[in-house]
Amino acid sequence: MLSNQTSSSAPLESAQATKIMPGREAQAPQQQMTVVSEDFAEMPIIDLDLYMQGAQSASPSEAALIECKKVAECFHQFGIILIRDPRVNMQDNDQYIDLMEQYFSDIGDKFYANEPIDDIKPEFHYQVGATPEYIEKARGHAEKLSALNLAPEDTPGSPLEPVLDAKWRFMWKIGQRPEGASDDFP
Repeated sequence: MLSNQTSSSAPLESAQATKIMPGREAQAPQQQMTVVSEDFAEMPIIDLDLYMQGAQSASPSEAALIECKKVAECFHQFGIILIRDPRVNMQDNDQYIDLMEQYFSDIGDKFYANEPIDDIKPEFHYQVGATPEYIEKARGHAEKLSALNLAPEDTPGSPLEPVLDAKWRFMWKIGQRPEGASDDFP
C-alpha cells in the first residue's frame, strides 16, 4: 500500500517553482564532494588524457569532470597541480630532469668552491643565466595585506616578512626579442 505522506526524515521538495533558463534542465543541488586529500604527500596526479578525450566529444565524461574537480581542489589546497600528459615521453622527461639535476649540482659545486662560473651574471641583475640560492628576495607586502583587512581564513599562508629564496634558477630568452632590445648577453 502506497502512502501520500512523507516521513519527517525524508527530504522535502520545495513547493516554490524553480526558474529555469531556456534550454537548460533543472539540476539537483550537488553536494560538496572532496576528491583530494588535505595531505600534501597524497596529492593526486591529474590525467590530462581525460581532458583531451573530453575535448573531442560533445560533453565531458564523468571521469573528466572528476579530474576538473581535482584541479580546482589541488590549486585551492596546495597552489600547484601535478599533471600526467600522454603526449610526453617519460624517458625524455626523466633525461631532462637528470640533465637539470646534474647541471645544478655541478654549478653549485663550482660556486661553493669559489670557482668562476660563466652562467652567473650579477652584472645583468641575474636576468640571464643562473641565479644561486639566497640571492633573491620577494617583495614585502605586509602593508598591502594589512590594508585589505582580510579574515584570518583568507590571509595568505606565506610569511609576511620575505626571506631569501633558497633555490637556484636559470633564466633564458624565450621568443622574439623586441626591436632595439639589448641582445648581446654572453
